[in-house]
Amino acid sequence: MKTRSKSLFKVCSLVVLGFLAAAVGARADEVVLIPGATVKQAIGGRVRGQIQSESPSEVVVQVAAANVSVPVEQIASVRYDGQSATFQMADSRASNGLLAEAAELFHKAVGESADKPLPLRAALAREALTLADLAMIEPERSKEALDKLKAFVQKYPNSRQVTLARDALVRLELHEGDFTAAAAAIAEIAKLPQAAERAAVLKTKLLAKQGKYTEALTELDRLIAAAPKGSNSRRAALLAKAECMAGLKKFKDAETLARQVILESPPEDAEAQAPAYNTLGDCLKAANRPKDALLAYLHTDLLYSKDKEEHPRALHEIEALFRALKQDGRADEFAQRLKQEYPKSPWIGAKATR
Repeated sequence: MKTRSKSLFKVCSLVVLGFLAAAVGARADEVVLIPGATVKQAIGGRVRGQIQSESPSEVVVQVAAANVSVPVEQIASVRYDGQSATFQMADSRASNGLLAEAAELFHKAVGESADKPLPLRAALAREALTLADLAMIEPERSKEALDKLKAFVQKYPNSRQVTLARDALVRLELHEGDFTAAAAAIAEIAKLPQAAERAAVLKTKLLAKQGKYTEALTELDRLIAAAPKGSNSRRAALLAKAECMAGLKKFKDAETLARQVILESPPEDAEAQAPAYNTLGDCLKAANRPKDALLAYLHTDLLYSKDKEEHPRALHEIEALFRALKQDGRADEFAQRLKQEYPKSPWIGAKATR
């Protein structure tokens, strides 16, 4: 009888411990990895535990009794224990392209996370990054976005989000034509761990914006030769080179490079695919192949509308091509979509060719 009681007590204890372990696991921080990540301790593409520290190069997660280092470049997203439901709502809105609503929700999440350092930092970063995306289609939001980004990089220079924030700062300053500020921001990126190549690509974009295509191409050829095939840095350099070739009116070479980026980039990577298809469209249009160009821009519209910088340009170019092809009904359809989806976009009424 005593043996049976002891066995029953042992089983009950194990069940209770199991429930406790599950409860602890449910409250854990979670780092979601990109496909192909090499973190051995990951289970199902995730590392779950308690985040001990974050930096521009790594996130350290305590899993059981061990600390696991997760490289930032292998992280798709991070969910913190105690992160507000508002943050998750904001993330969902941003994923669906509802940028203004997402920015407001991220701002609300900032207030809800005041006593939680890591969720607070994540909310501040996402608010600033979302505003930067929004400023690309609503220019009057540029100052607000720049102020938020500058405040973030000053307050959190060693955060895991700082490279993304500085990158957005450069992108926005280039968009605004503030080349001096963009050059300063690029210099700061070059100081960050493992960000030298990214800074070099951004520098070539700055040179291209200034019309210094030959100088940019020299640096891009060096970067392409040094980058591993299939790497993000190689794809970014190839796309920048395609844009330079288009700027030099070497459209055939630009077309070849744009198609190469499309082939080497993951199909779901809107950040690479949308500008590649738009650049391809530019090249085909310049080569007097309007129907082929139309198909390229339609790829951006149908598959990569999440890229709010490239999508409105694609809609505008589609409208212009339909008018050139004497299909005014279809052209009116896309003109109306542009006005409805991006009512404050500078592409409304702009010239068709960038």
